[in-house]
Amino acid sequence: MSLPARPEIGKEQYLSKTNGIGGKLRGKPEDFIVEEIINLNQKKHWIWSKENDQGKHSIVKITAKNWDTHVLVKELAKRLNIGQKAISFAGTKDKRAVTKQHFSLMAKQKDIEKINLKNINIEFCHRAIKPIRLGNLIGNKFTVKITDAKENITNAEKIIDELKDGFPNYFGIQRFGAVRPITHLIGEKIIEGDYEGAVWKYLCDGNEKFAGFEARNKLKNTRDLKTALEEYPRSMLFERQMIGYLLRKKDDYIGALKQLPENLSKMFVHAYQSSIFNQTIDMRLRMGEKLHVPLIGDNVIPIDNYGGPDQRRVIEVTEYNQKKLEKRCNEGKAWVVGLLPGLESKHTKGLQGDLEKKIMNDEKIKFKDYQINEIPNFTSLGMYRPLCQKINDLEWEIDGKGDIILNFWLHKGTYATSFLREIMKSKDVRAY
Repeated sequence: MSLPARPEIGKEQYLSKTNGIGGKLRGKPEDFIVEEIINLNQKKHWIWSKENDQGKHSIVKITAKNWDTHVLVKELAKRLNIGQKAISFAGTKDKRAVTKQHFSLMAKQKDIEKINLKNINIEFCHRAIKPIRLGNLIGNKFTVKITDAKENITNAEKIIDELKDGFPNYFGIQRFGAVRPITHLIGEKIIEGDYEGAVWKYLCDGNEKFAGFEARNKLKNTRDLKTALEEYPRSMLFERQMIGYLLRKKDDYIGALKQLPENLSKMFVHAYQSSIFNQTIDMRLRMGEKLHVPLIGDNVIPIDNYGGPDQRRVIEVTEYNQKKLEKRCNEGKAWVVGLLPGLESKHTKGLQGDLEKKIMNDEKIKFKDYQINEIPNFTSLGMYRPLCQKINDLEWEIDGKGDIILNFWLHKGTYATSFLREIMKSKDVRAY
């Protein structure tokens, strides 16, 4: 099978054919507003969303401007004098944005109400007997402004029509590091068992466009950790934390990785899985195949009680059920899925399976490589993800300055930037 090379992150194939309007996102944080959707028809679905005065978890709603979720967790833990594992949330959010999301904190209400952080508002909701877990949300609601459009802004309407059956459900650039898109490359080193390489890549990789470049480059060339700790900016909290550990425990690279917050460190392997998933979409589009139409051998997952994909049920497409499943996919009641490879994964059949095998062979990895014995919580079992998603309740307008403002919501795990990049088609991924 002759297939194109691995695409650069953020440069994957578009589904729509109309020229993009250009422009940029997040001219200021208020241009990108995201709020969690946790209830369907006001029904409370998760135990954490149900009030219980006997619970030890405080549920709060935090509105944050220009805060990285992992940095926020670290700061909350410091202010409350609790471990970072005593804080949980349903999903990470974009940094350069205004975000509204729920957290569970193993802390008292009176202590939470004393917290005073810049650009943070904390609203205490109730106590609960269970904490929030990753994925405990229905979706996210977005209000986004695209500024500085360079091309005909009316092209947006044509593109939206081209995406009526859905847009490619790529993992957005944020998955790989919006500032330094290297998270998947660190994950690749971990899968290979090269923990030393993973640590040095995390500490040093980047270019002159990004903060701390001179200090990173100097460390790469000298391996002088003591000087690096003096020169790395205070804002690079996690790098400094890792450097400090290596100064105390020379060459303990596994221990250095363990210094990072668990939710952040797990992202390395997850990002590598995501890059493989993105490649399968890119290849399928380049071969002229539709993402929402099931082929024989594909896997399909049905709708769940919340209207989103039910990850627990996987149905193989055969000549006997293909037409029925195609109808369900067209109705938005089922999705063709691709594989995020893991320890318990099996290859899809048909064309999709051929793509997965080709990519994994090129990457020189096998499912068993996702067993990370040295750091067990990095081990990933694998899962499925829809190849495309639809935009829900989309409304848009052009304001007095000629900027386009879009309001819509997406199912959990779906990146708004994967929809917006179809409209913009920017050559510079930093525009997203």
